[in-house]
Amino acid sequence: MTKNGTYVVGVDIGGTHISSAVVDVKQKKILEETYATSHVANLEPFDVIMETWASTLNKTINASQNLALKGIGFAIPGPFNYKEGIAMYPEGFKYGALHEIKVVQNLTPLLISSDEIPIRFLNDATSFAVGEAWLAEEEGLERQLFITLGTGLGAGFVENGIPVVNGPNVPPNGCLWNLPYKDGMADDYFSTRGCVNAYHELSGETVTGVKELALLFEFDPLAKQMFTEFGTDLGSFLAPWLKRFNADALVLGGNISKAYACFGQALQASLNQNEVCIPIRISNHMEKGAIVGCTRVFDQDFWKNVKNNLPEL
Repeated sequence: MTKNGTYVVGVDIGGTHISSAVVDVKQKKILEETYATSHVANLEPFDVIMETWASTLNKTINASQNLALKGIGFAIPGPFNYKEGIAMYPEGFKYGALHEIKVVQNLTPLLISSDEIPIRFLNDATSFAVGEAWLAEEEGLERQLFITLGTGLGAGFVENGIPVVNGPNVPPNGCLWNLPYKDGMADDYFSTRGCVNAYHELSGETVTGVKELALLFEFDPLAKQMFTEFGTDLGSFLAPWLKRFNADALVLGGNISKAYACFGQALQASLNQNEVCIPIRISNHMEKGAIVGCTRVFDQDFWKNVKNNLPEL
């Protein structure tokens, strides 16, 4: 395999999984026969996590059948030093065994490639945003806010295909999750645990997640109230940033977005009340949007625009 090909391996690292596939970057298309995914127990020791990651990547590399691979792009959550490829996860927490580990130096020897394939990193929410924007660029939208609603709140402000992480029109590092909100921060409310906690406060009952709440929506008025308040609050939280960024559209991804029918009307009404009248789109690609998006780090023009702005934490 050579490093000058038009194919890039995209990798999505989630809280409990790793997925990888070869992307034909000319066609913006995942080669489905190269897709591989594995469950990851994120509290396992360092060597177990590395071996699981390598095993999954090796399935993808092996299935590529000697295509010329230009590199491997990782969509990976923070805290992470994206410039140096160093995991900064706190010890004792998710992926804590990787604390201060240099991923490239530890992962590359475990890969089956006869050549050393270059590896670059991009935040997972940013990767999702970049992938979605790239796949929908024919729509002609200039500025979009992409958010992922799941175990946490991810965000990506994208202008003409490039993530915006600095400047007066976006929050620091383009992140929304850590902004103060009510009695904590946004991540505490616009996430799976936020929904579970809100329902528990209303009903005294404990549910496993948003999927269960969505099943209750039609016949449980407290579940309906929870979703209505979620949509209303999300709209009022996002509205100032949508205005400041002058966004053309809001795009939702993540598992909670699958319950859009339960909170979408309240979200739209809240945005309208805050004088934000833009279309809301639900991702058609989800995880695969991130796999496609992170491969952009091997596009010369894209890399030139982002490499100096990659978060170091």
